[in-house]
Amino acid sequence: MADEKNGHLRRILQKIEKHESLAGADLRNLYLSSMDLSNLDLREANLKECRLSHGKLAASDLTNADLSDTMLINASFKNANLVGTRFRGAVVVGADFSEAKGLNTELIRYLKAKGARGL
Repeated sequence: MADEKNGHLRRILQKIEKHESLAGADLRNLYLSSMDLSNLDLREANLKECRLSHGKLAASDLTNADLSDTMLINASFKNANLVGTRFRGAVVVGADFSEAKGLNTELIRYLKAKGARGL
């Protein structure tokens, strides 16, 4: 089981390094803090309960992605496409949402109340 999990993580890290699409990928519970995921296709990716603090997701396409219960402290979402992205329970203190696309009024209020900036 551990070999299977390590293999999955290795494949994910290779895709990130090569800047390949992670659309629909299962990234639940991964520790990806401080990683650069900028400009990646993460549409419909499951990032639930990930650790992405200090991560760079600038200009990434996170359409319909699930970031519920994710650690996003000081993460950057500058120019990211966030149409339909779910943030329920996410920790967003200091996260930068400058020029992010697709945020509705209710989500902006929620993110501001949780300490996000750039909204």
